[in-house]
Amino acid sequence: MNSNPKSARSARRNARQEVSKIKLEVILQEAAILFTHKGYNATSLDEIAGRLQVTKAALYNYVENKNELLYRCYLRSIELTEKCYEQAEHEGRNGLDKVIAYLRIDASSGVVSMTPLTELDAVHDAKQRQRLGQRLAACEARMRGFIELGIQDGSIRSCDPHLTSLFILGASRHMIQWYDPKSGLGLPKIVERFIDFCCHGLAATAMAQAAPTAMPAAREPRGRVDQ
Repeated sequence: MNSNPKSARSARRNARQEVSKIKLEVILQEAAILFTHKGYNATSLDEIAGRLQVTKAALYNYVENKNELLYRCYLRSIELTEKCYEQAEHEGRNGLDKVIAYLRIDASSGVVSMTPLTELDAVHDAKQRQRLGQRLAACEARMRGFIELGIQDGSIRSCDPHLTSLFILGASRHMIQWYDPKSGLGLPKIVERFIDFCCHGLAATAMAQAAPTAMPAAREPRGRVDQ
């Protein structure tokens, strides 16, 4: 009987030591990577704790359950994204500058900032889900606004701002689904290549300036006999 209080104190002391090893931002980053790579249902708190090299009990000092952790990941992602747009708004001289500035700032903010909110419906609390959705929509509207501004000031060629923003945001957010922090290639470097692609496309310069060539006529299947 006397060993129980000692055991409890020891468990609490170990939990405090584990908590001191990690910070919420680190937990959110590891959780965001797993939620994005594997999906919410296929990710467990045990797995997240294992990646952090702590016990699951240590995570309960920050969140009550896995669903709260998902919400905290998404909330932090939205908060960081909003700050990225604010900074890009002030740094960019024209529409294109603002788009590029946003992508660079977003990448430098880390994995959590670039986490796609692909499983918003998995957040149990309806009010939290609605607020996240509204803030996400406002962020996407800001990207459209940058593109519209660029078309007006001549820094971006004429295009559909809605579709273009979906292309850019969809591709940039999808990076986290295949990004590996251990690969040695950081997000800022990857995003620089993405920016280059967005600005210059696939075609070589000479080809991009030339008129599109006509598609060759389809060949008739061999052995066909005209009637």
